[in-house]
Amino acid sequence: MSMKQARWLLGSFIVLALLSLVWSHRPSSLSVDAPVSGPLIPLTLPSDCTLKGEGCTVTVGTLGTMTLRAPDRIVPLHKFVFTATPSAELAKNLGAVSVDFQMIGMDMGVNQYPLNRAADGAYAQTIILPVCTTTRTDWVALLSLSSTQGNFLAKIPFSVDPR
Repeated sequence: MSMKQARWLLGSFIVLALLSLVWSHRPSSLSVDAPVSGPLIPLTLPSDCTLKGEGCTVTVGTLGTMTLRAPDRIVPLHKFVFTATPSAELAKNLGAVSVDFQMIGMDMGVNQYPLNRAADGAYAQTIILPVCTTTRTDWVALLSLSSTQGNFLAKIPFSVDPR
């Protein structure tokens, strides 16, 4: 074996060892982690809760309320802004807020977004949802909140508009 072949073999071995190390730590865990950890307290939605348009208001334990809102029209591959506006009482006790968009029974990739707090106290983020190749339009927004009284989760079903 020549010196050139030995260096190439050693270099290949090192690259494979590094890749093995990275993949053994689960690549999904290398992505943006949810800001909420620990047990989640489910939030009950009002029966008339609709995410799009006027939005809906959810009660978060005894801490206060949060209004969740998206535009009237959500189209896959088009940007929209998702907002979560806490009441003054809730805002004092609120930590990280994130939303994860999922389609039940489908793998639509990672669609998790941390919400950024604005000067007015509202949390917001620009979202882009992928297109479902089977033309399904039903989604669930999983809103995660960390607070002084624990971690809360709201499951809000909604539909996207056809292209």
